[in-house]
Amino acid sequence: MDETARRIAGDLEEARFLAPVVADVMRWKYGKLLGNLANVVEAVCGSASDAAAKDLIARAKAEGAAVLDAAGIAYASGAEITELREGTVDPQPMPVERTRGSSWQSLARGAGSIETDYLNGELVLLGREHGVPTPVNAALQDAARESVREGREPGA
Repeated sequence: MDETARRIAGDLEEARFLAPVVADVMRWKYGKLLGNLANVVEAVCGSASDAAAKDLIARAKAEGAAVLDAAGIAYASGAEITELREGTVDPQPMPVERTRGSSWQSLARGAGSIETDYLNGELVLLGREHGVPTPVNAALQDAARESVREGREPGA
């Protein structure tokens, strides 16, 4: 939290990017990690908004929170993240198909890899290290790898 960080954050915020400067940045990054566990659900299942997908996401996040708690890793809550972002995004209608997440885009481009190993996989690894079962995140990680290996389209 030095002057350089504040200056860069100020420039980013002037360009309309949310760029808080906080002493506990890792807590916020782990909060974002929990939120990003949903990326693979949209990419592999095709939706993150139907009831089954929402349940899967909730289960993946609950596993993630249990792992971080067991590891003694602090994380920002979903409510804190929502509060931080409140009033900073003004969604506007766009004349194009809705934007998909980065994992979806990786499958659509046939990128040959997907970020799931670094998101869900990080929690699977920490779960093993701390004795916390992570079957949902492990299954999502396997499904993502299989989609990449088989060259599947997003949602297939």
